[in-house]
This record gives sequence, C-alpha cells and structure tokens, in this order.
Amino acid sequence: MTSAPIVVTLVLSALTVLGIGTSSFAQSPAETLSAPRGLVTEPPSEGLVIPTPKGHMVAYNQTLPGSEATIEMVPVPGGVVRISVAPFDAEDATATPEEESYIEVELAPYWISRHEITWEAYWQFMQLDATFTGIEQLRTLSRGPRRSQVEQTLAQHANLRAAILREPELCQIDAVTAPTALYDSSTTYESGREPNLPAVSMTPFAAKQFTKWLSRLTGVSYRLPSEAEWQHAAQADAAAEPKDLDAVAWTIDNSDYVAHPVGQKLPNAWGLHDMLGNVAELVLDAATPAGRPALSGKRVDWQTAIAWPEQDYPMQAKGGHYDSELEEISVTARLVTNPDWKDADPNLPRSPWWFASYPSNGVGFRLVRPMMPIDAELASRVWDADTDDVVRAVEDRLREGRGKVGWIAPRLPAAARELETPEVSALLK
Repeated sequence: MTSAPIVVTLVLSALTVLGIGTSSFAQSPAETLSAPRGLVTEPPSEGLVIPTPKGHMVAYNQTLPGSEATIEMVPVPGGVVRISVAPFDAEDATATPEEESYIEVELAPYWISRHEITWEAYWQFMQLDATFTGIEQLRTLSRGPRRSQVEQTLAQHANLRAAILREPELCQIDAVTAPTALYDSSTTYESGREPNLPAVSMTPFAAKQFTKWLSRLTGVSYRLPSEAEWQHAAQADAAAEPKDLDAVAWTIDNSDYVAHPVGQKLPNAWGLHDMLGNVAELVLDAATPAGRPALSGKRVDWQTAIAWPEQDYPMQAKGGHYDSELEEISVTARLVTNPDWKDADPNLPRSPWWFASYPSNGVGFRLVRPMMPIDAELASRVWDADTDDVVRAVEDRLREGRGKVGWIAPRLPAAARELETPEVSALLK
C-alpha cells in the first residue's frame, strides 16, 4: 500500500512575501513553462508536497550541465521564523548576547538542497578556470598571425566561437569569475577528496558565484539562503533543538575530526540532512557585532531581515561543523568568517575565492531556490561581490592573470567539450 504524501497547506497570501519581482532577466524556458521543474499538477503519492497557485511543489534533481553530478532540491513550506538581531561578540561567535532581541521573518515556500554542496558538484565549477583559460588563449590567437587558422577551425565549433566573441567583465550579469587552482590543498582536502564529501573552504564570494554560474547555465534561479531561510529549514516543524544530537550531526564527539559523506545522519522532519554539524554553511547575512536594534520586535519580509554586508568580514556560517563543541551546534549558532582564515595563503592579494586556514576546512554551503526568478535588482546582491574590498581583490587577481572571468550561458558546457577536440587542442599547443 502506498503511503499518502505529506501535504503542507499554503496560505495564498504568503506568496506576496516573496520580496522578488515576477519579471526577471534570469527567466528562461525552464521557469516559464506551465509546470516548471519542481512543480507538478498532480501531487505524488509520497514525499513532502506543498500546494501553491502555480502547482504542487515537490523534490527534484538538478543536474549540473555537462556532467552527471546532481543536486537534490527539497520543498520547504512557508512560515514565520524568529531570528536574533541582538549584538554579539565577533571575536567569540559562540557567545550568547547579553540582551536578546528578535525579529519575525515571513517566508514564502522555497526549495533548499537536501544536503551541503558536495565536491562532485563543486568540482564542475572549479573546472571553469581551465575552460576560461582555453577560451582566452583562443581569443588571443584569433587576433594574431594565426587568425585565419583559428577562424577556419572555429567555423566548425559554433559554441566555442560564441564564447570567444563574448568578452565579459567582472559583475556583468552573464559573467562569472572562476576559482583559481588551490595553492595548497592540504587544508581544503584535510577530510579527503571523495566526491560525496561536502565541499569546503570557499569564500562567500566564491559560493555566490557558484550559485550564479548554476543559475545562468540552467535558467533556474539559485542562491545562498538567508539566515532566516536557513534557520527555518533547519528547525523544520520541531519546537526545540534535537534531543539526540549524535543521531543527526557530526560533531567533535563523533566525527574523528573530519567531515563525513553527506546524508549519513538522520534527516530532519522535512528530509534535510546535515543541517547541524558536518560543515557549517555560509548564508547571505553578515555578522553584525552591533546588532540591528532598529528591527527589534518587528515582523519583516526576508530581504528586509538580511544583514546585507558592508565589509568583507565578518560573514555568517550556520549550524556548526565536525570540529565544533556541542554548545556551538544549534539552529541559532553563528560561526563568523575572519581574515585569519587566509593566513596560510602566500599570495598578495590573498585569494578572493579560497580560504586557506582552519576552521575554513569545516565551512561549506547549500542552495536555495525561491518560488519566483531572481530579478535584476536583487541579482547583484545575491550573486556578485558584496563590497568594494572584494571587487578590488578580484580585479587585482584578474589583472595579474591569476584569475579568469568568463561568459556563462547554457551552451558553455558544449563549448568546453569543443575545447577538447583534437583540432582545437592542436591550436592551443
């Protein structure tokens, strides 16, 4: 006998709390069909199902174009979540504020990845460095003495030719910077290189560029969660923290001081694994040592609730990690990024894409997909460099040739395959 689906009733007015415009440059056929991915007209017999005016939200797999890697996205009901806006000690992220103050955040339903982004998925993003390098080399050759040879070869490779003709700049809407190769992988891969391990030690900027890259490739809007969205998903329908932390989280007490493959611990009530422990997860919010007293006691939408960053540091990572003490692992705990996380990086300027020092080897991220596509006004905030310091660091790296920026469109994976053909490889030798 087939079990009945878990159906969550959605109050229709909650859709007005999206905080995102309905028209969007990011909108593509994938999101304009009558039943886009993750929305079905008839509810399945199993799993979490969320009725909406646009259809029934269900779990789905997002394949990363050009690979066999997938990311499973799970629907999360809308609701109201309470988060702290009290001051806290940036030097001691686990310190409890002396005077707690809260806001209530209204959330429309959304999808979130079932577990942290794995190396299998993040490696696809890391391969952009080699792809952009090859495209840049061909672009240079097309302007030199071998121009006619290049043009003749590219006449048979329309995707690659399109990539070469497009010269993007930092923070253009269809451009992404590729993370550079690791200088020293010992910290990043301290837990191992297995594809089902959570990817770690990327900066918030790199994580956001990953979400932009995937969104531009697929036409489906992905981004980092806000703190409120993350906390709502982590709490699920529980009224309190889990009583048996060992059953749901890898911590300092049971991890043997390394991250573990995703999905081994029990999921929460909404089917989400590793929300607590294993690796802490980057969110859109900055950490605010002064707090945000102007918001205290209010009910706001998700965008108003975000502590949008004004400086590089500190940013938030949620949930604790495999080396965290038990008191550091909760749905409300905040681990904050620190410039010291780049102390082992010998480069100047230090990498805008990678951290290099502990505890960054315990920091990763997961994805959120909102019900509505991300509009142009919001895109730069959730996808690109947050602050002038990040922009300058990326620009310096690009000028020095230690970073690459490239055009992102659905045909890019095909262009990458064309780079590997014998005739194109011969041009690059």
